[in-house]
Amino acid sequence: MAIAEPRKPEASNVLAASVKMTGVNKHFGSGLKRVDVLRDINLEIQAGEVLVLLGPSGCGKSTLLRLIAGLDSPSEGLVTVDHEQVTGVDERCGFVFQDPRLLPWLNLQDNVAIGARSKRNQQEILELLATVGLGGFEKHLPRQVSGGMAQRAALARGLAGHPGVLLLDEPFAALDALTRLRMQDLLLDVTRASGATVVLVTHDIDEALHLADRIVVLADRGRGIDEIVKVNHPRPRDRSHPGLAPLRTELLSKFGIHP
Repeated sequence: MAIAEPRKPEASNVLAASVKMTGVNKHFGSGLKRVDVLRDINLEIQAGEVLVLLGPSGCGKSTLLRLIAGLDSPSEGLVTVDHEQVTGVDERCGFVFQDPRLLPWLNLQDNVAIGARSKRNQQEILELLATVGLGGFEKHLPRQVSGGMAQRAALARGLAGHPGVLLLDEPFAALDALTRLRMQDLLLDVTRASGATVVLVTHDIDEALHLADRIVVLADRGRGIDEIVKVNHPRPRDRSHPGLAPLRTELLSKFGIHP
């Protein structure tokens, strides 16, 4: 199934939003059944930044995204988007999950339109689909397209509401290696044009190094932030750039892997 080349995205007038977490703790349950997931999270994400969350399974990466989006609330502490406290599901945030979560009875165009905050001109939805390389597939149902195409539609849906912050929870984990590389580059193109701040969860160190301005390394569950690594290489980045090798070695060593 041939996928169209993504259309060069046009710059948006959406303003990227900043995010701040102050003294954030998150636990589930109480007493002997209490499980601490995040502890003492103090983090500022600059407007327009691409920030990647990296860490072992169960360390709270996805929970941190949910707190920013207002899909969950902190046990203690404060989360703000553009200096306004997040108190519920926050329309300033768009969310892309690991699973595309497309409604099977709707075509791709209608699935993307669900992400809009208000009724949008259908031509605008068509242009967004073309931007992610799905021009010509607007009327296809999710079962009629590949997994990579479905994830492109999910990315378009996340952008349809003109979010100031785009949150992505391992969005490319289920894709084959080549599709994953293409989706990484597409993400950078469309989010740069959209003007959104990006916060992405991944387990892939090379993906983090290719995408991030900063990488937040979370320690084991309940221990909070271990380290914040700045990636001082302009984009677009050559994946084999020698300057990334020391960072890759440093990050691998955090997880007990010594290349």
